[in-house]
Amino acid sequence: MLPSRPCAGAFTLFEIAISLALVALSVTSVLMLFPMGIRAQQTARFQLYAATKAKEMVESFLATHNSNPNIDAEGLDAWDSPLAYRLMAPDLESRLSTPSFGIMPLPPDIARRLDSNDDEIARIIGQGGCLYYSQPMATANIDQAMLAQAPPNEAQKLVFAVTGYAQSNAIFSFPWKAWPYYLPYPSPPGHGIHLGQALPPQARPDAVWGPTVCWEELMDPSDLAMQKVYAWQEGSDWYGYRPYCYDGATFDFDGAKRYLQSALWYAKRQGLGAAFWDPPSPTDPSLLARDFAVGAEGASVARHHQVHAMRFISHAATCVTRWKKLAELSGAGVPIPSVVLDGASSPAIALTHDLIAYYHERAMNLIMLFAASYPYDWGVPRPLQRACMMDCPLIEWDLFSPPTPRTPINGAPSVLATQWKPVPAQPIENIGRSSTYPVAAIPRGAPADFWGDPDHFTLTRRFDPAERCRRLVFWTVDWQSYEDFETAPSAPVDASKYPIAGPMLEFNTTTPATFERRMEWFNFTDAL
Repeated sequence: MLPSRPCAGAFTLFEIAISLALVALSVTSVLMLFPMGIRAQQTARFQLYAATKAKEMVESFLATHNSNPNIDAEGLDAWDSPLAYRLMAPDLESRLSTPSFGIMPLPPDIARRLDSNDDEIARIIGQGGCLYYSQPMATANIDQAMLAQAPPNEAQKLVFAVTGYAQSNAIFSFPWKAWPYYLPYPSPPGHGIHLGQALPPQARPDAVWGPTVCWEELMDPSDLAMQKVYAWQEGSDWYGYRPYCYDGATFDFDGAKRYLQSALWYAKRQGLGAAFWDPPSPTDPSLLARDFAVGAEGASVARHHQVHAMRFISHAATCVTRWKKLAELSGAGVPIPSVVLDGASSPAIALTHDLIAYYHERAMNLIMLFAASYPYDWGVPRPLQRACMMDCPLIEWDLFSPPTPRTPINGAPSVLATQWKPVPAQPIENIGRSSTYPVAAIPRGAPADFWGDPDHFTLTRRFDPAERCRRLVFWTVDWQSYEDFETAPSAPVDASKYPIAGPMLEFNTTTPATFERRMEWFNFTDAL
C-alpha cells in the first residue's frame, strides 16, 4: 500500500480578497488617525501659544512703563496732554494695542471674512471692537528699530480679541491740571524754574535768582498776599523765602527773621488772630490736636488759607534754628519785631522752642486733616509725607452730554477740536490754575460748557462683576493665506496712541510752535 501524500492547500481568491480588505481597512484606519493626531497636536500647540501670549500681555500691562512717555502732563486743552488720552486708561485693550507692545489690529476687510462659533468675531467687530494679531517676536516694549528683522512665524496665525462691556474708566490724569500736587510739609510757597511762557502779568521771574517762579501764588490770583512770603522788596530790604534761600548775601539770621516776618504778615493779612500764631500755652496737648481755627483764632478764614499760613510760619520758624541755638530759644526766646509790608504790619512775637514745636505739630495736623476731609478741595498741595490713592479725585468723561464747544487747536487755528466734558464725584473747590499754564483759568469759558452733568457720574455706582469683566478670546486662522493680506487697508489709526508736545514757543523766540512742530518733537517708533 502506497503511503498517502499530504494534500496541497492554498487560499482561495475569495479568502485573499477578504484578507486584503482587512489589511486595507486597518491601514486606512491608521492613516485616518494621522490627521486627527496632527490636528490635536496643533490644537495643543496653539493653546500653549494662546496661554503664553495672554500671560505675556498681562505682564506687559502690569510691569512695563507707558509706551509713549511724555513730560507734558498739563495743557490748555484736553488734547494737549497725552496723559489724558484713552491710551493711558487703565484698560488692558487700550494700553496694549500699540506696536510697542507687539499687538496690531487685523485689517478690517480680512477680519470680517473670518468665521467663528456663534459668529463671535462678527459680533465683536459689529460692536466696534477689533481683532488683533501679534508681532513675530516676544513683546519687549523697546524701540523696535533696534530689533532684528524676523519673518512671520506660526504664532501670527493666532488672532484674539477682548470681549466684554466697553469700559468708561476714571480719567488717568486731569489734563488741565495734573492734580494732586505734592509738597513736603512744612515748606515755603511752591516754586520752580519756568521758561517764562504762559505766565500771567503778576508773575515775577527774576534774573537775580534765575528763572524761578512761585507757581503756587499764581494758582490763586486772588491770594496776592502769598507773594510777600516768597519774595517782596520793602525799601532796601527783601523779605520772604527766595531772598533768604537763594541770595547768599542774606543767608543769615536777618534773612531768616525777615522770612518769618513775612509768614506772620501773611497769617494776619488772611484774618487769623493772635491766638493762631502766638497761643498762651503752646505746649497744651489739646491745642496741638485742635482742628481748624475757632473763635478768636480766625474761624471765618478759609480752611486752605489756614493751612497755608501755619505751613509757612512753621517752615520759616524752623529756618531760624539754623542760626539760633536751643539755649537762645528757651526762656524769653528770640524777639521777632513787627514790620510793615505793603502798608500793613506784621505781628511781633518772641520765638521760643516750644512755639516752633507748636507750629510744626499744628501745621502737620491741619494739612493731614484737610487732605483726609476735603479731597475735592484743591486749595493746597497735598503732603508728600501722606501721598496715597485718596488724593486722586474720581473724575470721568461725561459720554451722555454734548461735548465742549469746538475750539481751535494750539498751533493750528484752522483745525477745530472738541472733547467730552469731565464730571467729578463732587464739585471741585478752589481748582485754581495749573503750574505749567498759570496764564489760563480753569475753566477758561463758562462752567456749563466745561463740566458734565453730575447725574452722569457712574464710577461709584453698584455694578455686577460681569459688567467690569474683560475676557481674552483666541482663535487660530491662517489669515495670511489671503492673496490681499498685504494690500488690504489697515485698521484706522487711533490718534491717542501718539504723543504730542504741549503748547509752547519756538526756542528763544516769542512765536508759538505750530501743530506740526509739536508733533515733530517726538519719535514715533512704528512709523520708522
